Amino acid sequence: MRGIEAALKVLTSDLNTGPFASEQLRKLADREKMNAPDISLASSLVYIVMRRKELWEKIADDYLTKNKLPPQVYMSVIMGIGGLLELRRFSGGVLVNGIIQQLRKRRDTAKYASVANAVLHKITETGSGLLDKFRASPSVNGRAMYAGVPVWSLPAWSRTWSRAELNDIFAMMLNPSYSALRVSPGKSQELAGILDAQEIHYHVSELSGTFRLNQSVLPSGIKGFNEGIFTVQSEGSMIAASLVKKFYGGKGLILDMCSGRGVKAGQILQDIDGANIECWELSENRSKSAVHELQRLGVSERAVLKAGDAKTLEPDSVPSFVMLDAPCSGSGTWTRKPESKWRLDWQKFDNLVMTQKKLLERAVNLCASGGHILYITCSLLKQENENTVAEVLADNPDCIEVSNFIEWKGNAFRKGKPYGVYILPADSWLDGFYCSLIMKR
Repeated sequence: MRGIEAALKVLTSDLNTGPFASEQLRKLADREKMNAPDISLASSLVYIVMRRKELWEKIADDYLTKNKLPPQVYMSVIMGIGGLLELRRFSGGVLVNGIIQQLRKRRDTAKYASVANAVLHKITETGSGLLDKFRASPSVNGRAMYAGVPVWSLPAWSRTWSRAELNDIFAMMLNPSYSALRVSPGKSQELAGILDAQEIHYHVSELSGTFRLNQSVLPSGIKGFNEGIFTVQSEGSMIAASLVKKFYGGKGLILDMCSGRGVKAGQILQDIDGANIECWELSENRSKSAVHELQRLGVSERAVLKAGDAKTLEPDSVPSFVMLDAPCSGSGTWTRKPESKWRLDWQKFDNLVMTQKKLLERAVNLCASGGHILYITCSLLKQENENTVAEVLADNPDCIEVSNFIEWKGNAFRKGKPYGVYILPADSWLDGFYCSLIMKR
């Protein structure tokens, strides 16, 4: 039952402003010396709740209309509902009993154990029929809750996509998230041997130099990670970063304005022999992680890393290519990173949009004439994408968007309206991204 206890501890913590649930769970597992099955159960329960929290709350509220429960009890019910309706390899009866035991252990929750028990048994009896109602809902709200899309964000989605497109995208967001491994140059055969030896099933992706796993993994759990043999990276992220190689002219500095932990920078340096990159990152901790990432891949000697605000930092030389992976809502990655969406609201969203425009304006001003600016977000919302590009192009007549910069096929790509291209989360290895390539004349 330690997995159930750990999941409840994480889910009843301050997830709106405190550390992310995944970070708390890792620390808790280390501190409590939890075994692998308990860690797996705890992470599964936390992920299930965070992915479709509003759906579980809606179902719970239909059963609890006359009861106001303390937060600990309410979250226990929420976790029980999600677990009963989604867990496939764990007994529902054992889950319910474990939750009730946890409630009875505490003086302030023991008296509510019978209420929680009654609700969860009703859920057990009703089963998948509860989900069918939302799956086939005629309303956008119902479909959104089923897909795990926060209801507050629906106006932004509706301004970006038609009703039919929304249905397609919401269906895509139900795909499980699996890991893709970007293989370092010349290491494919070695990585294949490592995966075979660890009995990790994989297949080769259509995307060059990429292995697809049928599970989600911690990078350090696979041999060869510390030696730089591979990088765990969404294929959407790989496609976006590959555009640098395609359009970099071979001369001048590449500037990565918001480098995060350096994953895209590492890909670019491995892709382009002799290229030099300067990485800017507002978070000092992420900047330090980027240093380690580039050292792990053996490309750090061609990189300069600076921690600070991209709106005020100055490059060591004028860049001929600027990549701006702007801070955004992350709506294209909500399936893989479900915690982030519940920390957002309209005010934070509008602040992000203003920041994106300021950063793209700065990128244009910094870039050398004849150079390129690659604007990237992991958002699927027009306000953060086409609208931002349109405003910056209108203010900079010396800039134009490069047409047909992505050669796409299949249902994973959509043309922006009118600027840029969307990469949709069409399978388990793709996150949603937006890319626009601007040339400065």
